[in-house]
Amino acid sequence: MSSRKPTPPPVKRSPRRPARALASPESVSYGQGRERLVQAAARLAATLGHSRFSLRDLAKEAGMGHNSIYRHFQSMDDLVVATVTAFCDEVREGLSAARRSVPPGPGLTNAVMGWLLDFALAHRDVFVMAMRERHGPAGPAREAVESMLASIRQDMLAELTTLGHLPKAQPLSLAWAIEVLVNQNFQLSIDYIEDPGRRKDILERSQLLFTWVMAGAWAASPPGAHRPAQSR
Repeated sequence: MSSRKPTPPPVKRSPRRPARALASPESVSYGQGRERLVQAAARLAATLGHSRFSLRDLAKEAGMGHNSIYRHFQSMDDLVVATVTAFCDEVREGLSAARRSVPPGPGLTNAVMGWLLDFALAHRDVFVMAMRERHGPAGPAREAVESMLASIRQDMLAELTTLGHLPKAQPLSLAWAIEVLVNQNFQLSIDYIEDPGRRKDILERSQLLFTWVMAGAWAASPPGAHRPAQSR
């Protein structure tokens, strides 16, 4: 008679759950703990002027134990990058949708810039946090913001060209013009957060900025290739 023991049946394992896609802190429910940490990080960064706060500062702001942070994020850098990346994705998608929602012709600047101002005010803390990260030390969060701005520039150039709102100019001149517009409009959004009563003035400045910058791109065009940009 054989002395070998019978082989035990294989253990059934539960299927692995698919990873959840990251989205904006304002439009998705992370789970109470994760969401509280994201919002607390944005508040601290907006208040302190940087995102280099301590683990205890964040835990206190979120009303959680500091060890619980690692249940949701691998590190503080991971938390900041997750917050900034979600913000960046939503800004890019929102601006593109705003441009597509307005028929060609006057009014495009007010519609698109108006959306950005509303978004900035509704997401004040994370907006300020992202813009400060851009001008802070090099790191993953800064790279995420720069990547967002580069994508917004590409979207804006392609979509405004399709809509016929850009002058016929040298590609490099147009790329520089779009970069100036994006940088200045985000700065105007910070101004709006600080003083929402300036909305009309800021929208007028954005419109005038577009006219001036595109006039410069047009002036830099080769002779005989001029086509003025339509008013937005």
